[in-house]
Amino acid sequence: MIVDKLGRRFNNLRVSLTAACNYACTYCVPNGKRLMKAQNELSAPALLKLTELIQEATGFEKLRMTGGDPLVTPKFEAFLLGVAKLPLEDFSLTTNGQLLLAKEDVLRASGIKRLNVSLDTLNPLRFKQIARGGDLETVLAGIERMLALGIKIKINMVPMRQSNRQDILPLLDYCLERDVELRFIELMRMGHLKADSTYQNEFFSMQQLLDEIASKYTFERTDAPFDSTAVRFNIPDAGTFGIIANESEPFCTSCTRLRLSSDGYLYGCLSNAARTYVGDLVDEPKHRALPRLQKILLSALGDKQLAFQGETTVMKFIGG
Repeated sequence: MIVDKLGRRFNNLRVSLTAACNYACTYCVPNGKRLMKAQNELSAPALLKLTELIQEATGFEKLRMTGGDPLVTPKFEAFLLGVAKLPLEDFSLTTNGQLLLAKEDVLRASGIKRLNVSLDTLNPLRFKQIARGGDLETVLAGIERMLALGIKIKINMVPMRQSNRQDILPLLDYCLERDVELRFIELMRMGHLKADSTYQNEFFSMQQLLDEIASKYTFERTDAPFDSTAVRFNIPDAGTFGIIANESEPFCTSCTRLRLSSDGYLYGCLSNAARTYVGDLVDEPKHRALPRLQKILLSALGDKQLAFQGETTVMKFIGG
């Protein structure tokens, strides 16, 4: 097992199935143009083989499929059903929810038990302004259908001072009514926001969020697992919510995440552009691939930072 001096190891693999997305969210892309798949994206069998190699090398127990949006790629079904056969404690995915209804059959067949849906507002007009694509009603219908199937849902919201501050409480109400945990994600200095005034104008801190929520609800902070990205709060007799406070309260010192991009690169840290190509390992026999991978993983663990610094890397290329 590869462990650093802070006790961090790779226990959670995030696989970006594609860089393509059917949205062009304002905090993800600067020009409103939807991102297309990366050049030389790996096939589902290649990504699965790499996933199996990484699991053998690290013993990771949790896997999350990301993108782009993982549901837009033709390889989603094959990868999902392949992952479902792996010896994992948990596998899940993050999606904008636009295609949940269309992918209902394969989701049910896979036995997946939980999903994260990115949703920044319940207002149709602001939805169009932020997502620059998609249809709110279809997303909400998809969420309701997944809940009806017994699939646990978490909703991810990026609160922004100017764009959707007024949607914080309505979205929290919506989630509490459905026993869905809302995760607020502080705006990240990623991609074009790394050096853009938009970041400062839109950033809404954890304390500002708590002040906003306190205008309606009483809550208390609760414990979270060692490697949790979220600070969690309980609203008595109502439910819970979380805040991924990458700026206000960084979780870097306990991060156990490793990221595999759709074009075959490993990233040890979201806030570090350092990466290593591993796509060629699928063509090597295991007795050669594993030692190479161990060295790459050791280097990737060394790329982890002590605090979130932000990076010019576009998150859609490596997953959230």
